[in-house]
Amino acid sequence: MKIQRTIDLQQFNSFGVPAIATFFAAVENQTDLEVALRFAETESLSIQVLGGGSNTLFVQDFPGLLLHVANKGVDWGDRSKGGATSIRIAAGENWHELVGSCLQKGLYGLENLALIPGTAGAAPIQNIGAYGVELADFFLDATVYDRETGKWRVMGKQDCKFAYRDSLFKGDGFGRYIIFDLRLKLETQWVPNLSYQGLEEALASSKPTPEEVFETVCQIRRSKLPDPSEIGNAGSFFKNPIISIERFKALEKQLPGLPNYALEQEGLTKIPAAWLLEELGWKGRTRGAAAVYNKHALVIINSGDANGEDILLLAQEMSSSVLEAYGIALEPEVRIL
Repeated sequence: MKIQRTIDLQQFNSFGVPAIATFFAAVENQTDLEVALRFAETESLSIQVLGGGSNTLFVQDFPGLLLHVANKGVDWGDRSKGGATSIRIAAGENWHELVGSCLQKGLYGLENLALIPGTAGAAPIQNIGAYGVELADFFLDATVYDRETGKWRVMGKQDCKFAYRDSLFKGDGFGRYIIFDLRLKLETQWVPNLSYQGLEEALASSKPTPEEVFETVCQIRRSKLPDPSEIGNAGSFFKNPIISIERFKALEKQLPGLPNYALEQEGLTKIPAAWLLEELGWKGRTRGAAAVYNKHALVIINSGDANGEDILLLAQEMSSSVLEAYGIALEPEVRIL
């Protein structure tokens, strides 16, 4: 492993914004990671971990050591006994390609999470979710490096404190744990999850195949979200707000027809941030080369040569308008550096 100096990060973030890392290390194994961390400690450098850069906005240059987790490999487990199977995935594996590979091997459950950009190692941090499914539904454990103790450990599902688009890795454990691989439990018997209304409506077949669900999810995502390889973006910029039922009923009087989605937590419901933003006319609005995607009010794009500050300021204007109009504070999904 070579620790590089003064690396342009434009190719390492899906917004495609310019930024410079003073030091950069591509980590392919556990020894690489330990060596890079010792270098950072010796040089008194701050550290940030980067996977695919699909959920990160660089607002300025990074003056420390950027660790790019690039380990590869999938252990497909023992399927001789049938039933559910656990697989172990290196953190640097591409998430969408993993979902496709699972289908090819007859392992089911992740189809609804197709076409989510980024790496497998980033999935637990965000507790990625889409179309009625989230990572926590399949998660068993993760191998992580604990920077506080200087030791490797395995963290189970309860340890990770998963919540809606959240986990320990974004909360109290932010910066402490570096995810090296994760283990998921998948099914060998196909049972579709069509709990998301839009997905159910799109699948006319009463008995869709897993491949049909996979392709339909991809089609829906492509119809709503721009391809990061063509238009810089990080998907949904904000989380959908979770509010009390009482607050929703009051808001519904102000906004007739406001959708909401039931949650397991009693007394709470989730409402779509995109709906609020669209009501306020944000689709297609711009700030310099930063813009709100004209097909989805929750997506901020780099329409040309936007920098991170342009995108952040646009996001702040959007959030402020929702707070002023509806008294709801939008929380970013995107990690801002």
